[in-house]
Amino acid sequence: MNLSMFRQIACSLLVLLLGFPVPGFTAPEGLPEARGPVEVVADRLDVDDVAQYMVFTGNAVATQDGVTIHGDRLTVKYQGENREIVQLIAEGHVRIVETTRVATGDKAIFYRQEDRMVLTGSPQVTEGDNFVRGEEITIFLNDRRSIVSGGSGGRVNAVFTPQKENKP
Repeated sequence: MNLSMFRQIACSLLVLLLGFPVPGFTAPEGLPEARGPVEVVADRLDVDDVAQYMVFTGNAVATQDGVTIHGDRLTVKYQGENREIVQLIAEGHVRIVETTRVATGDKAIFYRQEDRMVLTGSPQVTEGDNFVRGEEITIFLNDRRSIVSGGSGGRVNAVFTPQKENKP
């Protein structure tokens, strides 16, 4: 694996680490071009250049600029000679943390070309006392919008706590 491949991984993880627009969760506007490095630690890394994927397993943790993705397994799928990242999959005890915002679930799939992330497996997004949960949470990063579905027979559950006014 060469430096170019690591740069591609870092760029793709950067996109995933940008934030997620669920109530109280918005992707930052006017993102700075230069961001900090992406650090990924795991118990193991397997790379298959023929099948075009790499898998970080065993307490995989990716961190950049105060955003951290935790999972039992992090799979990066890429294509072509330039190893363009097409999909990132976090599985098992998934937790995405940015300051006071936390998204959890059993699985998170980031579709790079669509800038779309789908959380499944009892997904929940919280910030302070606010939260939303359902069967599936789809986040459109470029559009700053989300869809939360309750699934067949299920319901969406959300709590939004009004902010207290600061009076002089």
